[in-house]
Amino acid sequence: MFKVWVDEAWRWPWLWPVVACSLCFNPDNMPPKSFLDRLWDSKKITEKKRERLFNELIDLSRWDNPSVFFWVWVVDNFIIDSINIKQANREAMRRSLLELLRKINKEDIKSVLIDWNDNYIFDELDKQPIFIIWWDNKVIEIWAASIIAKVFRDKLIDTYSLLYPDFWLENHKWYWTKKHKEYLWNNKAKITGIHRLTYKPIKKILEYKPKLLIHVCCWPDVTIPILDLKDKYDITCFWYDPNIQPKSEHDKRLENFIKVCDLEDIKYIIWEYDVERFMKSIRWLEDTPERWEKCVKCYDMRLERTAQVAVENNIVNRTTSLNISPHKCLSNIFKIWQKLDDKYDLNFLEIDFKKNDWFNRSVEYCKENNIYRQNYCWCIYSDTFPIEFNKIKEKFINN
Repeated sequence: MFKVWVDEAWRWPWLWPVVACSLCFNPDNMPPKSFLDRLWDSKKITEKKRERLFNELIDLSRWDNPSVFFWVWVVDNFIIDSINIKQANREAMRRSLLELLRKINKEDIKSVLIDWNDNYIFDELDKQPIFIIWWDNKVIEIWAASIIAKVFRDKLIDTYSLLYPDFWLENHKWYWTKKHKEYLWNNKAKITGIHRLTYKPIKKILEYKPKLLIHVCCWPDVTIPILDLKDKYDITCFWYDPNIQPKSEHDKRLENFIKVCDLEDIKYIIWEYDVERFMKSIRWLEDTPERWEKCVKCYDMRLERTAQVAVENNIVNRTTSLNISPHKCLSNIFKIWQKLDDKYDLNFLEIDFKKNDWFNRSVEYCKENNIYRQNYCWCIYSDTFPIEFNKIKEKFINN
């Protein structure tokens, strides 16, 4: 009567398939005692010794009356992701058992034993398996099955290491290393076709979004950037517009900015309305042409505050909705950001929001969602400030 033992390898790692081996010794032609005496738990012997025992087991399984019957089955990581590791492990064991039954008579099986407590049911067996725990250091048949499963698995890893040399798989064939993990965190696109995407560490990497702080100069301008970037980044919008006057207009825009953030479920930070700081920053430049010195000073003030808020909130990536306006000089904005990146050790995303028709799309978004949209800058020194206010600009400051 045959006593069949089933073992698996690769159940817990974050990548690769799972491998199961079903094995039994031939009771009418047992392996020689000298060989059995050298068998031991695969985890407790050296790689070279495992290789030798593996080759001997293969030899003992040959010819017309072999001493060893076994079969190996592999279930890849795609199936693991689709049905979960427990069911994939069951399938690997089930298929290895089915193939073993091609070599031995099912009626001659005394028992099927599995080292763990999964309690799988195999409809193909007349007698269901017996599940035992921690017998892998006591039973020679389990040792033999684990040696075959592990060495077979290690040979697969050697091949994978040639295909994916950046992961150093040949040096850590069991579980992940810190080096491997850090490599993936910094190179999400390097996740390979052998990674188990549903495993928490990989899933966490895939779902991770780098933080992005978007300075909002005017909330309608940021609507489409939010829609296009929120799937890629964990966005926080930063409202800082002390140049908008009067304050009633500033507050109206702020109210609609919050409305947009709530609609799109975006976090936001609101800064003070420090109009005096704005006035001081452009002193003596009030009459210079728009888009030049006066505006550059205003950009510099707002973007530096954005950089400081990014540092305070541990957000490395930044950009600004100033990029979308057709009335802004993009090269001046990029120069300021580069200077601030060097100063604060941050990363400015040089995204030209004027492309991809973002401006017109933002207009449509505001119409569809009943969002207030201004039609001029509302900086009192802007060429677009209402003509009827030109003679009484000072009265609007801070009102």
